[in-house]
Amino acid sequence: MSRLIASIHKETRLLLRDWHGLLVLFVMPALFVLIMSLALQGQFAQQGGGQLKGWLSGEQLIVENTQAEAFVNLLREQPDLEIRLAMPGSPLSTSDRLFQIHILARFDQALAGEGDPRTGVELSFAPELGLRERALIEAAVQRTFAELNTTLIAEELGFDRAYAQRELLKTGFITVVDGAGNQAATRPNSVQQNVPAWLIFGMFFISIPFSTTVIQERQQKTLMRLQTCGMPLSQIYLGKLLPYLVINLLQLGLMLAIGALLLPLAGAQALSLDVSFVALVLISISTSCAALGWASLVAAVSRTIEQATILSGASCIIFAALGGIMVPRFVMPPLMQDLSWLSPMAWALDGFLAVLVRGGGCAAVAINSLMLVALGGLLASAAIFISRWKQNHD
Repeated sequence: MSRLIASIHKETRLLLRDWHGLLVLFVMPALFVLIMSLALQGQFAQQGGGQLKGWLSGEQLIVENTQAEAFVNLLREQPDLEIRLAMPGSPLSTSDRLFQIHILARFDQALAGEGDPRTGVELSFAPELGLRERALIEAAVQRTFAELNTTLIAEELGFDRAYAQRELLKTGFITVVDGAGNQAATRPNSVQQNVPAWLIFGMFFISIPFSTTVIQERQQKTLMRLQTCGMPLSQIYLGKLLPYLVINLLQLGLMLAIGALLLPLAGAQALSLDVSFVALVLISISTSCAALGWASLVAAVSRTIEQATILSGASCIIFAALGGIMVPRFVMPPLMQDLSWLSPMAWALDGFLAVLVRGGGCAAVAINSLMLVALGGLLASAAIFISRWKQNHD
C-alpha cells in the first residue's frame, strides 16, 4: 500500500508540474461549453419547440374589421411562431427573419371563393432554412387558416368560436405523450446538451497528457526501475490513473459551475442542478473509467509522444462526432443515431442527459455506468497485456 501511495504522490507531482496539460484539460472544455452553448441556443430553441421568428407584411394589415385582420390575430396566438411587422427591403435570413407571411389585398375575396386565383397568403422562407423548419412554419400557418375558416363556417351555421373549437376542430383530441404514458419530455436545451457533452470530451482528452507521461517514463526507463523494485505493472498503472480520476471530477465541478453560474450571465439558460447528485457522480466516475482505460491503451500501443498525440486527438474527435457531442443525436438521421452507439461518449452522454434533463436517479444510469466501467476495465487490461508483451519482446 505504501508503494501505491508513493506512486500516486509521484504522479500527482508530475501532473501539477505539467500546467500546459492542465490548461488543456480545464480551459479547452470550458471554452467549448461557453462558445457552443451561446452559439447554438437559438437552434436548440427551434429544435426543442421554441418560437420561430418571422415577419408579416401586406396591404390588408391597416384595414380593420376584415377577415385578414382576424387571420393576423390568430397568427399572433400561435405558440410556435413569433410574428413581427416586416421592415421593407430587409432580406430573409436565419438570424431573425426565418420566414415572411404576406397578406394579399384580395385575402377576403379569396376566402369567400371569389376571383381567380384564390390565393390569399404568400409564404416565403430564408434560403438557408432547413426543410424541417419550413414544414413546421407551413403547418402552423395552415393550422391558423383552418381555425379561421372553421370559425367562419360555424358562425354561418349560427354557432360561436367555442363551438367551432370544441365540435369542429376537436381541440385537445390529440395529446402527445411519451412511451411511459406521461407528458412528452422536452429535448435538452443548448446548455443541457453542451455542458455534459464537452465535459465528456474533456475527460477523454485526458489521454494526451496521460499517454505522454507514460511514454516519457518508458523512454527514460523509469517504469523498468519501478518494476525492478518489485512494483507490479498493474499497480504502477493504478497509481497513475487515480490522480487523473480526481482531475476528471474537478472537470465535472468546473463544467457544472459554468453551466449554473456563468452561462446565465452571458444570456444563456442556467443549468439546473436540482438533480440526483449521487447519480451525477456515478455516471461521471464511470465515464472517467472508460476515458482512463482508453488513455492506458493509447499509451500502451504508442511508441512515441507524436504517435500518442495523434491517436488521442483523432480518436477523441471521431468519438465526439459519432457520439452526439459535436452534433446532437436527435438531429442525426436514423442510421447515424444507430451508429452513434459505437462511441463510448454516446453511452456517457445518454447517462448525463438522463440525470440533467429527465431527472433520473442511479437506476436510470446503472446500465450506462456498467457499460462504461466494463469498457474501461477491458481497455486497461488490454493495455497491461500489451505493455508486458512489449517488455518481453522488445
